[in-house]
Amino acid sequence: MNSIVNDLNRALAQRLLVNVYQTNQEVVYTGYVTTVGETGIILATYDDFGLPDGAVFLALNVIDEVEFSSDDLDNMSFRMKTAQEERFIQAGGLTMKFDTQRDLRRQVLSHAWVDHLVIMLVLKNDEHFYEGLVTSVASEEVGVQLINKFDYSDQPAMILNPADIEVIEFQGKELTLQGIAAPHLQKLTHVEQVAVEDPTQFRDTLQQLAGKDPLVALIPKHNKDLFFVGQINVLTDDSVIMNLLDMSGQFGGYTLMRLSDVNAIVVESDYLQTMRLFSLLNRARQQPLQPVLNDERLFDPTVDQFHERLSQAAAFRTIIHVKLKDNDSQTGYPSQVGGERFIFHEVSEDEIDQVGKVYRVADVEELSFGYLDAYLTEHQLRVEGDL
Repeated sequence: MNSIVNDLNRALAQRLLVNVYQTNQEVVYTGYVTTVGETGIILATYDDFGLPDGAVFLALNVIDEVEFSSDDLDNMSFRMKTAQEERFIQAGGLTMKFDTQRDLRRQVLSHAWVDHLVIMLVLKNDEHFYEGLVTSVASEEVGVQLINKFDYSDQPAMILNPADIEVIEFQGKELTLQGIAAPHLQKLTHVEQVAVEDPTQFRDTLQQLAGKDPLVALIPKHNKDLFFVGQINVLTDDSVIMNLLDMSGQFGGYTLMRLSDVNAIVVESDYLQTMRLFSLLNRARQQPLQPVLNDERLFDPTVDQFHERLSQAAAFRTIIHVKLKDNDSQTGYPSQVGGERFIFHEVSEDEIDQVGKVYRVADVEELSFGYLDAYLTEHQLRVEGDL
């Protein structure tokens, strides 16, 4: 533990960008240590796109390693620089000040209580993540009103022992948006999920939604716990293109999916209500998408969109993501797109497979493009002369 505290104090004193690994969670936090206390730290965090994303309190006992140097940190530094240069839309980041002589966990909880902040909690010996509003702070207990954006009927109140709280995320982009949305969410009523599950009805349902405003969720066959949320852009003979929303309600690129890979179309749910609200709030704040993305693309319903998207990506060496019939998912760029086959050059840990592998166009079930991570990956490869 002493070596970890020494590492944390070094990161604080030298203002070094670090990765903090946990003992019992796979979540890795990247950012700058701003405060080191007797029982925990405050880390000003950054998201995967290099944007400030609030902060996290981490109890010292859950910190496994502090990483000062790695390819991942180099990539994050590049993304942070790109985000500044391209003027990406960003949340305010950490604004709280902390007293190192007082318990940091209690300070975060008290700030959240007074300022009505939505926070995310991880508890000792509990694998769940809890989001909610702090309703009371006492010496022995903390009250939290949970928020479940997936199911409005499941919003219990919890009384917690502060010592059991090991992680507290606060002031991040999505949590801040939830705080802004909270008064509006409280006015929405729970709805039972409505889903079209009969494949014979998929085409008619999607045709009615194409080019319209309603948000829907597409659930793929290969992973029924996964879903894509957005608006239906276009329907072709055998596939559908969706304009995606990310978890904070901003435009998240496009996904092309074969109709044969669709398991269900969700047309009504509490989560869709939440995402509609998030999207409306982003538009009201003039933050619907990052400036390097384009949410106005139109597609020809009469052509094979898989062949079209692969051909265009090959012509411009554009980074895309594909999922094949065998559930193999890869990020990279295609080349040599023929009538039935193409070569795909995978990008993995910023290494490009220059030779590539041959695949059949018909074996691509999903193809995602025009999203922020693809832009950042491609931009870095071009700047470094690898693409």
